[in-house]
Amino acid sequence: MRVTLEISNFDEMEKLLSLFQTMNLKNIKIISSQKDLKSNILKGDKALNPKELFGIWKDSPRNIEDIRDKAWDRKR
Repeated sequence: MRVTLEISNFDEMEKLLSLFQTMNLKNIKIISSQKDLKSNILKGDKALNPKELFGIWKDSPRNIEDIRDKAWDRKR
């Protein structure tokens, strides 16, 4: 059987471990997910010319109200 407990801080983990020790449970395996939380950060492509991006939105809405109206148009 597998039970997953998500603990928010180290103090809670220590309390839970002491509870398991008092119960004298032998088959407990603790797996930390701290390694999973690290993000894989990669450097961007510096070869991209940002000037090519200027003007790509010239035919699209320019303010937030127009963007919302266009995105949430349910009349179709």
